[in-house]
Amino acid sequence: MAVLLAIVFLTLLVSAYSQHQSMLSTAGLIDTATSITNNLVLNSLAHVEGIRPREYIVDVERISSLDFRQEVGGENFSYQIKICYNPDAETILGPFGPSPPDGKPISAITVPVTLYQDGRLLYAKMEVKVWRA
Repeated sequence: MAVLLAIVFLTLLVSAYSQHQSMLSTAGLIDTATSITNNLVLNSLAHVEGIRPREYIVDVERISSLDFRQEVGGENFSYQIKICYNPDAETILGPFGPSPPDGKPISAITVPVTLYQDGRLLYAKMEVKVWRA
């Protein structure tokens, strides 16, 4: 009977460990998606006036200079960007970057931004999809 209980205990322990690892991996992917999105809206895509970047004002012209791959915490991640504006017509720019691979976990975050396009400021939302490369 003690052997049976030990086997059941070890089986449950292995199962709980794999579930815990899966949850840690998902949490890490969500944190990375947040980090990449913040970097995009605060630095990489921020419209620059003079020498000062304007946070959360996305300059569409700067998207072409992105690599769409980033290393965070020693791991490589890829991402894709899509920008939606003009709620009446639901105009969509993108997607920019590679397509997410099938079968891999993806974290998607949508943030409100202001779009700088052709000298105008437009309210928009930017969606960033992130996955492990």
